[in-house]
Parts: sequence; structure tokens; C-alpha cells
Amino acid sequence: MDTPHIAQFSHTDSVGSQEDLECALPPSTDLVLRTAREQFLVSPQEETRLWIKNAEGSFERLCNTRVTLLDAALKTGQVVIMETRNKDGTWPSAQPQAVNTALEEDEEFQGQPGICGLTNLGNTCFMNSALQCLSNVPQLTEYFLKNHYLEELNFCNPLGMKGEIAEAYADLVKQAWSGHHRSIVPHVFKTKVGHFASQFLGYQQHDSQELLSFLLDGLHEDLNRVKKKEYVELCDAAGRPDQEVAQEAWQNHKRRNDSVIVDTFHGLFKSTLVCPDCGNVSVTFDPFCYLSVPLPVSHKRVMEVFFVSMDPRRKPEQHRLVVPKKGKISDLCVALAKHTGMSPERMMVADVFSHRFYKIYQLEESLSSILDRDDIFIYEVSGRSAIGENSREDVVLPIYLRERTPARDYNNSYYGLMLFGHPLLVSVPRDRLSWDALYHILLYRLSRYVTRPSSDDEDDGDEKADMEDKDSMPKPGHVAGGSSQDSGPEQAGPSSGVAGGSRAPVDNSPGPSHWPQRARRKHLFTLQTVNSNGTSDRSTFNEDTHGVSFSSQPYIAIDWEPEMKKRYYDEVEAEGYVKHDCVGYVLKKAPVRLQECIELFTTVETLEKENPWYCPTCKQHQLATKKLDLWMLPETLIIHLKRFSYTKFSREKLDTLVEFPIRDLDFSEFVIKPQNESAPELYKYDLIAVSNHYGGLRDGHYTTFACNKDSGQWHYFDDNSVSPVTENQIESKAAYVLFYQRQDVARRLQPQPGLAEPPASPACGPPPNSEFMDVN
Repeated sequence: MDTPHIAQFSHTDSVGSQEDLECALPPSTDLVLRTAREQFLVSPQEETRLWIKNAEGSFERLCNTRVTLLDAALKTGQVVIMETRNKDGTWPSAQPQAVNTALEEDEEFQGQPGICGLTNLGNTCFMNSALQCLSNVPQLTEYFLKNHYLEELNFCNPLGMKGEIAEAYADLVKQAWSGHHRSIVPHVFKTKVGHFASQFLGYQQHDSQELLSFLLDGLHEDLNRVKKKEYVELCDAAGRPDQEVAQEAWQNHKRRNDSVIVDTFHGLFKSTLVCPDCGNVSVTFDPFCYLSVPLPVSHKRVMEVFFVSMDPRRKPEQHRLVVPKKGKISDLCVALAKHTGMSPERMMVADVFSHRFYKIYQLEESLSSILDRDDIFIYEVSGRSAIGENSREDVVLPIYLRERTPARDYNNSYYGLMLFGHPLLVSVPRDRLSWDALYHILLYRLSRYVTRPSSDDEDDGDEKADMEDKDSMPKPGHVAGGSSQDSGPEQAGPSSGVAGGSRAPVDNSPGPSHWPQRARRKHLFTLQTVNSNGTSDRSTFNEDTHGVSFSSQPYIAIDWEPEMKKRYYDEVEAEGYVKHDCVGYVLKKAPVRLQECIELFTTVETLEKENPWYCPTCKQHQLATKKLDLWMLPETLIIHLKRFSYTKFSREKLDTLVEFPIRDLDFSEFVIKPQNESAPELYKYDLIAVSNHYGGLRDGHYTTFACNKDSGQWHYFDDNSVSPVTENQIESKAAYVLFYQRQDVARRLQPQPGLAEPPASPACGPPPNSEFMDVN
């Protein structure tokens, strides 16, 4: 940079060539660039790029060389820098001075090209996995390593990214395949992706297939050989032969889209729509870049619930039930009845969250509204209404547990009420519905973990007993101290301790009439009507001489004083539950073959209501039947296994094992285009890469299996770690995106025996990394 060269140009001369100004063909006489190469003795095979030094002393990259000096704003005396790529694939300008030592060490390192890890920048394993898969597609990598992309960079495409994505990807490929790096940091590439696709900004977790889709589209538009896209009208088959319609569709596609991505990854499938009313058939041929194939989904679903019996001596039971995926709440009760022998008519289902009822379900509601992470309790009740032989109507009361705790106040006069444990659903006969009877019913239901007062707690004096009885008697009204608050996060195990064994436990429980009049026991807790959240009082009961009546669905809170709760309430016993034998059963999922997924992809389906088809004959939207068939397959076929299922109420990841062949995946039975029987390799594919996803929906990790194009050895890429593996390690439940290469392409890319690679043209002199050049 100390010895600039001066050259003379006209403002109408091009940085590239006159052909480049028309955005048509690659340069043949790079005027400025060719002069610079001659001046600095740089071989035509050396990859270079130009920089402009501004008046402020900063440097700006001259990306598009297909402009005139006037359009590039190059003035007399302007300094232009030509930079050549390092042998390790990096650019001198991209290397900070602080890492020179590390660079020298990497320059001394010589490994197998392509065996290079990618540093995780923070939740970027999805990007690393997609890049490693794409980097091991032989024909695409050769395209970048041999600099063919430089001739096809499209800076004029309004749908493209000004060539920046293609150049950033090329930098990664050249570094990874230089053999001088154990791992590289894809920071520049990550920045470029976030700039052009805001959904990938930051460091959140993403899907490797979504990034792959964006990257393939971005590379295609940046390398599109079509500089000016013409308008093409899509035509229906209208009864014409499939061969004619398919050829027309592919030609129309190539008139607007012609790139190395199209050459490598694009295929064609046939789409057939049939109107259910008039029978109109619409046939179109559409290009595709990858196949998103569904996995066979089981119509059954495994749900874990807690069953709470009416018998206070029985602990809650954890059950694992198999129910229809599109079933109803009643199906859940029927499945539980097979385990317990209890009639489904005596069950109520509730979602318990944060010590309260989040929702109490009706029998006709759909099971899809219950998520796998929900804590579902099924309570045994004596009945829902006055039907059958019973003349009395049972009322099912939701019961909450609260503890009175001192709030933070200066005078300590304010008391808060905090929920704890799990709530109960208790059946109470309407004719026995009084506050005193309800107290004893609840005391009976809690008897497994609530101790009755002993004789030492009995009052010796009648007067004192009368006063205590009057003060502690549960009555409706507001509890002194105001509203309660949630006590914190939901507990892991069932703490409701609810149970009951007889149909009418009230009849068996000791009531006030059974007690000796001389021995009055103190009340352990008080009762209060509350709202459904249990956080505020609500007067819904009216007590008269005939008992208690209510105007709407009542919720009752059992309020404990801290000392009484500590003395009589056994928290350890209340938290106890048992596991039914069914919890130990594991529902084995049978593996499926990849061919089954492809068959499912080509199966006739009916369009959903959210996506109807407009029938040109009926002149209205119809829920038509749709069938996809494979017509033409690409050189490299990407198969995306749709493991992530999203519905209105649920999301799940399917961890089904998909058995896929490493070699000889035969598509001849799926391609409907008339086949060339003399070339069976046109329909057979070999696996070259797999993107894996481990974990669930909320978190996970992506890795890659890939076959090196030079050595044929499989390797496992886990961010910056790379290790060799055998073929029998590749198939797993984590397989997410599969890359297959057609066998005829693989044979074409293999070097012929006895033929050596042509030697690279030697440089005319030692190429400096960068030099100055004045333009006068």
C-alpha cells in the first residue's frame, strides 16, 4: 500500500465491461479491474474485490463493477484498492489485528477441506446446521469454489439482496473448504441474514428449515441469470396432455428464474383440484425447491390426569390414559372408568393452575383445548342433577384453601389471604346445604390430612364454650382483612388430598347431633364465599331456616389461621399421591418408512375451510379435493419432515422414528412422468446430509450429519465440534431435513480415473494482498 500505481481512464469507461452495463453477460474486458491485475501481476484466477477510499479516509466497497466510472462516482485522484483473497478463504480487510496470532496458527493448520465447524453465536445452531448441510452439496460448493458465482452475481434484481447474501455465503464456503480452519465464526453472514430477513435478527431460537428456505431463495435471486423478468401468465391444462402442460410450465418458470439454485434444487409437481359440486378438474404444474412431507400421525393421544376419589382415605391417583386425539371430555372420563371401575357419569374434569380452577370442563367440550402441560384433575362426585331414583339434587361446590397471613403494614393490622394446595370439588345434597353441615362435610373430606381437635382442646366451661362457638362458627360474609393473593408458582404434585368413597359422605360423617353437648369442639377453619379466582369475597349464599340458597355458581374458600393450619393440617400427607400401574406403561411408537411419508404427501386431501379454492365454473369458493404428484425431480432433493404440528389449541413435536435409506432411495414409483427405462439412476438418490433437531418445541438443539464430497466420509457437525461417524449412526428420531443427491449427478461429479485436475494458472508474480491505484 506504499507504492500506488497511476492509471488513466475515461469517465465513460466501465469498471467492468460494456456488456456488464446492460446486466447481461459476465465481463470480458474488465477495464479498471484488468488494468489493476496487470499492474500488480495478479493472476486472472485470483479472486479480487475493489474498495474506494473516500475523502474522509474511510473505505467503501465497490460491489457492482458493472457500472461506468461516472456512475461509480470515481473522480480524478481517487484512490482505489484492489484486495485479493487469502489462501484460507478470508479477506485481509475482514481480519482484525487482534487475532493475527490465531490466524498464523490457522495458516499453519492443514486439515481435510470441508471438515470445519461453525461457532455458535448464541442460539444460532439452527443456522449452523442449515449451512453445513448446504455446504456439503457437491455441485453447489464447486460452483462457489471455482468462482462461477462471480460471473452471475445479479446486482439489478429488485427481488434480490444486491449480491450480498451470495457473497457472504461464498466467503463461508471458501473458508470452510480451504482446509486451514478447524472452525470459523459466521458473524458477517449472520449480520447479513438479519439485515435482509428481520425475523432472524437477534439471537432467538429459529427453525433450520425456515432459514434454509430463506437462504435458497436469497441465493437464487442474487445469482439469477435473468436480469429482466418478463410477465408470464399461468395457464391451466384445459384438457391438454400433461407432457405439453408440464413443459410449458417449466419453460415459463425458467424464463423468470434461471440460477444454480434452480439447476440444483428445483423440481416440478402436478397439482390436481376437483370441485365437489360441478366436478370441474383443474390441473397445474408448479415448481418446488423442497418437499415438506407429513409424518403419519396417530389418531390417539396419551394424557396424564389425577383421579380424586370421594373416599377421604384414598390418595389421589395419577393415571396415563389413551384417548382419541379429536375426542371429547366424555372420552377422557370413559378411559378413566376402565381403570377405576367408576361410572363416567360420576366424574368432573377440571384444569388446576396456581391453586385454583383454571377451567371446569363440560362433557361435550373438545379434548384439543387441553394442552399437554396442563394439570388435569378428575373428581368423583355423587351426581350432577336431581335425576333417576334420587329425589334430592346434589350441588357440586368448588372449594379453595386459603391461609390468613400478616401483610406488610406499619401497624400489622392488615391481613392477607393466600391460596395454597389444590382445590376440591365436593358434592353436597341441597337439602343438607347449611353452613354448619358444610363445615362437617369438608372436615370429613379433609380427614386424611386434617386432624380433629383432641380432648385437650375441648372447653371446660359452658360459658366459654358458648363464646368460642359463637366466634368460630362459620358464617357467610366478608372475612376481616380484605382480599387474598396468589401464593406463588404451581406445585408439582397434587396437594388437594380430596377423596371420598361413599355416594353420600354426609350421611356417614359425624354431625353436630352426634357430639355430646358437654364437649364442644373448636372450629379449625372458617368458610367464605369467593369468586372463581378465590381472590375476593362474593356474597352468593342466603341462609334461612330451610338452609342455604345461592343465586349463581358458588365458590367456597376454607380459610385457615396460621397457628391452626400448622397444628392440624399435615402438608406432607396432603401432597401425597400414588401412581396407577398404567403410568409405567410406555406407548411404543412404531417406526415409519420415508416412503410412507412420501405416499402421504401424494394422497388426496380435502381443502380446509380457511383455504378454499375458487371454482371458475361454479363461480364460488369450494372445499375441493387436492392431489399432488411428482413430475420431475431435481439433482439434489431436499425432504423436510414435518415434525412440528400446530393447531388452534395445541402444538407438538412428533418424535416418530423415520427410517430412511442411505443409498438407493428409489422414486420411480412416485414420479408420474413417463420414465426413461434405460436410465434408472435418474430416479435413485443417495443421502448426503441430514439436519437434526433434538429437544421439544420450547427449546432444542440442531446438528448435522454430512458426507464429505472429497473423502466420502460421514461427519457429525455440532457447532464448532466435528467428529467422524459411521453410517449406522445417522438414522435417528432427530432427523429433520434430509438432503439426497441423484446418482447420475454423483457419478458425473466424480473425477474420472486416469484424468488429473488441470493445474491452476500460475500467477505472474507474487500477488500482494492489497494495493493502491490512482485514477487520473
